[in-house]
Amino acid sequence: MVFRLVALLRVLLVVLCGVVSAQCGSAEPADAEPSEAEPAAIEPRDAKSGDAKTDDDDDDHDDEKHKDKHKDKDKHRKKGKSKGTLNCETMPCGEVLSGVSEFEPVPDKPYWVGLDKEGETVGWVALSTDIVKVKAYSGKPLVTLVGLRPDGIISAAKVLHHSEPILLVGIPEQALTDFVDFYAGKQATERIVVGKSDDPDALNVDIISGATVTALAQNKTILETARDLGVDVGAFSARAVVPGHFVQSDTPLTWKEMIWERVFGRLRVTDKEMGVPGDGDFINLYFTIADAPQVGIALLGKGDYDWMMGRLKPGEHLFVILGNGSSSFKGSGFVRGGIFDRVRLAQGMTSILFTDKDYDPISRIYAEGAPNFKEGAVFVTRGGKLDPGARFDLIFLGSVYDKKGGYSRDFKELSASHRIPSSVYQLDGSDLGESIWRQAWRNSGAKKWALVAFLVVLLGLFLARRWMTGNMRRLKAIHLILLVIAFVGLGLAVRAQPSVTQILTAAGTITGGWHWDVFLSEPLNFLGWTFIIAVCFIWGRGVFCGWVCPYGALSELVYKLGRLVRLPHFELPKSVHTPLRYLRYVVLAVLLAAFFYRAELGELLAEVEPFKSTFYVAPWSRALGLFIWWLLLLVFALFWWRPFCRYICPLGGGIALLSSVRFSGPRRIQFCKKCKICQRGCEPRAIRDDGTIDPRECLSCMECEANYRDVKVCPPLIGAERLLKKPEAERTQADEKKLEQFRQDVLPR
Repeated sequence: MVFRLVALLRVLLVVLCGVVSAQCGSAEPADAEPSEAEPAAIEPRDAKSGDAKTDDDDDDHDDEKHKDKHKDKDKHRKKGKSKGTLNCETMPCGEVLSGVSEFEPVPDKPYWVGLDKEGETVGWVALSTDIVKVKAYSGKPLVTLVGLRPDGIISAAKVLHHSEPILLVGIPEQALTDFVDFYAGKQATERIVVGKSDDPDALNVDIISGATVTALAQNKTILETARDLGVDVGAFSARAVVPGHFVQSDTPLTWKEMIWERVFGRLRVTDKEMGVPGDGDFINLYFTIADAPQVGIALLGKGDYDWMMGRLKPGEHLFVILGNGSSSFKGSGFVRGGIFDRVRLAQGMTSILFTDKDYDPISRIYAEGAPNFKEGAVFVTRGGKLDPGARFDLIFLGSVYDKKGGYSRDFKELSASHRIPSSVYQLDGSDLGESIWRQAWRNSGAKKWALVAFLVVLLGLFLARRWMTGNMRRLKAIHLILLVIAFVGLGLAVRAQPSVTQILTAAGTITGGWHWDVFLSEPLNFLGWTFIIAVCFIWGRGVFCGWVCPYGALSELVYKLGRLVRLPHFELPKSVHTPLRYLRYVVLAVLLAAFFYRAELGELLAEVEPFKSTFYVAPWSRALGLFIWWLLLLVFALFWWRPFCRYICPLGGGIALLSSVRFSGPRRIQFCKKCKICQRGCEPRAIRDDGTIDPRECLSCMECEANYRDVKVCPPLIGAERLLKKPEAERTQADEKKLEQFRQDVLPR
């Protein structure tokens, strides 16, 4: 009822304004222009010319239109300036949009238009980093040129720059080029899925083997760039990208239910954050799309909701903002010029401004349990510019007095992102806005479960290590079986080989701002590193390095092969071995320094790890130096126990630092400090002269723990068993004294 009265008053006001021939606040001024703080709303574009449509277009005056077009072109050459970093004069735009005589920047837009000899629009070219923010596995974007034709078809795409480690020195660059070429000739609104999909209407593009996350990021980069560009130039509407529907329920949600289901986006800024006196909120906004009846009725009431929905045209939506705080989201611009200059919506390149014609006040919230709000409004989003199924931003322009003059104010733009939950709006197809890490986890399929199963079994064995170390033969058999599974299963089949590049990426992310999605985007590495960090603090680095690492398993299996065929054994003298152990820390420090100097250099030097050559790319297909390095390490491993792991591996160096303090290393007894049996048999040479174990060197083979349980190996157990076999009556006082000493020797250290 309130909305109807407001509408009636507005009609009367417009009529009165017409009678007195004066401008009113409820009508748009003829010469009104958006302020600099507010970008102009995007106008629909003619599919042929690329110019904005006007009411003066007349199909009967083609010559005049042709002249006007060239006048506009001259104007663009002189005054037109692109908002982005794209420059078709220096970048290969012609490679992604053929048939173009010249490229021109579109004024105040981040893309360029391609024109043929007749001045007709051939299409548009955009640089991905000017339009979307999609981070790949390196934590950096894949800088890609994308061409789009007026019919919404992607003409071509080309990667200009990337920092993906596996592609820098691993998988051939041609693999990425072939992947990108797939998109040429595809509709930008097409559902293109990387890997397998259950969606029968989707197009499937093959994953780049060994670079799944890169493929997912590239897919998202090309499609989102083309779609945002297509919506902005009018090649298709926002709803054409992914159609959907609002869930229909006549039972209004309570306020608590709407909060629980994340119906609202929220933008909250305190007085302190704005630099004004006070301890309260400067602005505290709740916002949502209210087309669904369970939401709209809860906020507006049944009568007003039905009345407003009945007025909506196709593609229009009800957008509700509720506000508290010392400031206001309404401002005063709509009173003077009919434009709400404090709030706007942004989705992709589309910016949606509101005028007083789009506005109705909200005086009451009908939802059960709703708090009180100082102000509320429902706006109508016009022209089909808002896609309710995609993420959008509410942008608020806050201002405070800066004490420089009577009317001088300091402006600050604040924003909050929101996406309507699936309980309110459901897509009628694949979710094109799905995050890369979610796609990666879905595509990882059985591989992640195979890795989890292996790690769970290993954890079970370490939890039952008293049983495992109760028999040396059993311990060695279990270790050998797990080494084979680690190399063949985790390495060759699953390709779950962690790398120092993840340490470099983590270091770069921490210094540049932590982003969980960078690490979640590779499920196998995320699971592997979660396991590594957990076990390092419990049992030390050896659980991973000695039992899980695929390359470490290969190196140890090769060494065992050398022993099987009776090849000579090589070992460095202690005077060389001891200082050489610190080389891996030096390598790690150099890689970190190089990475921070230039990321690509750090990734290149990380090729000191032979992991890519072993599990991702055929070593003989790589650079000669990398192939020789890979081959030498395997040859050395035939004679020398794990040479790379012990002296060079930067990954092992980083993990070893985490293992400096571990809660539960191999068990030791008092006698160990004067016995050298385990020290002589310790292949990683982790046992010190006093019998203690260096947690940074120990690979948790557990053979020393099995030895001290073995009555045929451990001296105090051997001596005690011999004495205990004597009848008690035949034991001398010296025997009893020795037996007591043996009991003291086997006490835990």
